[in-house]
Amino acid sequence: MKANKQMTERSFNIDALVEDLAPVKPIKAMPTLLTLAAIAVVALFAISFMRDFRTDLLTGQPTAMFLMRAGMLALLGGATAFSVLAMAQPSVGKHNNSWQIAVAFAALFPLGGIIAIMTGDNTLAIASMASVYRCLGFSAITAFATAIPMVMSLRRGAPTNPERAGWLTGVAAGGMGAFAYSFYCPFDSLAYTGVWFTLSVAISAVAGRLIVPSLIRW
Repeated sequence: MKANKQMTERSFNIDALVEDLAPVKPIKAMPTLLTLAAIAVVALFAISFMRDFRTDLLTGQPTAMFLMRAGMLALLGGATAFSVLAMAQPSVGKHNNSWQIAVAFAALFPLGGIIAIMTGDNTLAIASMASVYRCLGFSAITAFATAIPMVMSLRRGAPTNPERAGWLTGVAAGGMGAFAYSFYCPFDSLAYTGVWFTLSVAISAVAGRLIVPSLIRW
């Protein structure tokens, strides 16, 4: 009798919980991705108007390094952001590993930067600390702005690995921030790109790991 009573009470409690449930609209990645793209575009125009566009862009003749760097940063930010938003909708047996491919390709820049420094590229010695502060500062401001929509989506979703979500949010935001700044950055050196742009993304990644998990835990 006692066991039957406990089963009845348990059933009652479950029924009460079910009655309180309400349907929730699934989180769609595309609106957030479009928001991130809009923030990055606004940021790159704002930075360039404050500091002037690169002359090669104004003349319609962008350098090969600029195109490679901007394209890689856009890929890094976009692919990683898509993986972040996919984490807000966990499902069994389904994984989005596009961020791994993007990070692997982006790793070519720091590797190339090391090789360039070892073979005599002296851009790091020529570049002033003011230019370095601008690179890190403008990139960080844009990264912070793009991180907000991703964190909001994660808070509405159900990320099962907050630590990884933090890392990826930081990498995605850092990639977009560096992408926006690249439209002003006057240095096309592989050494400069490999060191300072990599450091910009790395700082954002560490900040994401330290800050984001506490904001999105269930």
